[in-house]
Amino acid sequence: MRRRAEPRGRARRAVAGFVLVLGLSLLALQLTEGRGTKATFPDRPNDAMEQPIGQPPTVRDEGTYQFVRTQPKDDNEPVTYDPCAPIHVVVNERTAVPGADGIVRQAVDSVSDATGLAFVLDGRTDRRPDDERQTTADPQGVRSWRPVLISWSDPDETPALKGPVAGVGGSTAVRRDGHEWFVTGGVTLDGPQLRQLLRSEAGRTSVRAVVMHELGHLVGLDHVKDRGELMYATGSEDVTEWGPGDRAGLAALGGGECIDY
Repeated sequence: MRRRAEPRGRARRAVAGFVLVLGLSLLALQLTEGRGTKATFPDRPNDAMEQPIGQPPTVRDEGTYQFVRTQPKDDNEPVTYDPCAPIHVVVNERTAVPGADGIVRQAVDSVSDATGLAFVLDGRTDRRPDDERQTTADPQGVRSWRPVLISWSDPDETPALKGPVAGVGGSTAVRRDGHEWFVTGGVTLDGPQLRQLLRSEAGRTSVRAVVMHELGHLVGLDHVKDRGELMYATGSEDVTEWGPGDRAGLAALGGGECIDY
């Protein structure tokens, strides 16, 4: 079932005996309208292709899923990342749990498999989660969208993680010629809280599910009310993989339009 959902706040999620709140954070929307505004976009990525790099899997349109954001003129068409360019990712491991590198890689691979979108893990960074600049430039002055930031943080650095909040995730959208794309974003995780979860019986699997859930928000999935979906706001250790609705929604999010630079 496909429904539009407006961005909303936190939702409670119980995992392996812990009450965790998994949040959705939609970053600033930059509106750049009209063909004359191409100069406001960065340069075409060197690794962009003329056609989508991958293809979303063929899945049944079943289960329940909701999109974080839909196109201005079509409530059934989601805002997506550009399928013709890889999504670059950097990781700040300041409060990372043991084995974080493998957990993140598995979660990213799971999203890539479910969407057909290409991800490139560019390594570590000291960039902070409150740095929301959208573009960057290399020494030659070539501009590009900033890589997605996965940050292992804590409530002192990220106030949104206070209380039982385990993580937040979301993306920045841009608009041109009436069409919107996600172009960068972030996932911020409460390292100390997830370190406690890691000690539980299903610890690694549960932590990976939290990262997958937040990456689901990053690429455009919202919370749903179906207990069998990973994007259900209040889950359990029995649901640590994508459900049928999650997979249908993720496949749709992998089938967006390419950006014409």
